[in-house]
Amino acid sequence: MSRRCQRNEKPEGPLISFLMGQLAAALFAVPTAALLWFATNKQLALWGPGGAFIGATGFWLILACFAFVSLFIPRFFPSLLGKVWNGIIRIEQWF
Repeated sequence: MSRRCQRNEKPEGPLISFLMGQLAAALFAVPTAALLWFATNKQLALWGPGGAFIGATGFWLILACFAFVSLFIPRFFPSLLGKVWNGIIRIEQWF
């Protein structure tokens, strides 16, 4: 290969890898938190007392829990999301 065709690729640093991992975690955590929030409110509307609703604070709490796990226990985060999605699917099939 000629010198012009070769690329000078620099290895990623630990900070870049960490930030990319957190971006990927956010891309998966936001829809999961929204789905949990919507599913919980749906069940509360069907089976809960009249006017039962979890406000936007509940959504932000779920998202904060996911963010905490992704920051401090990053190896557990994919497993946690997998278990949450399996639980959502099983509960929705049950109803």
